[in-house]
Amino acid sequence: MHEASLVEGILKIAFEVAADNHAEKISAIGLKIGEMAGVELEALQFSFDFLKKNTIAENAALKIKRVPIIARCNKCGKIFNVAQYNFFCPECDGILILQSGRELLIEFVDCE
Repeated sequence: MHEASLVEGILKIAFEVAADNHAEKISAIGLKIGEMAGVELEALQFSFDFLKKNTIAENAALKIKRVPIIARCNKCGKIFNVAQYNFFCPECDGILILQSGRELLIEFVDCE
């Protein structure tokens, strides 16, 4: 389960943010996760709930914003939501170039 190692990294960064801001508690961590990021959200939440115990993030919420798969056609330039991993333009059969959907970002860390 690579989600546990992801959570370890996320918490490490959150603890650094808290220390830099002289915070005693982390109340929330916001993530942006693309649909193609290869992250199992239930496993991520399970790992977060386990690894935050007995830390300054013990009562923190994990707030996840899903980022859809969006691509632009390299031929006609139109932008589409990608369905079923089909990366061919439905308008002209050009190849779609990924614009979003692979993100895995910490968007915010709420500290007190």
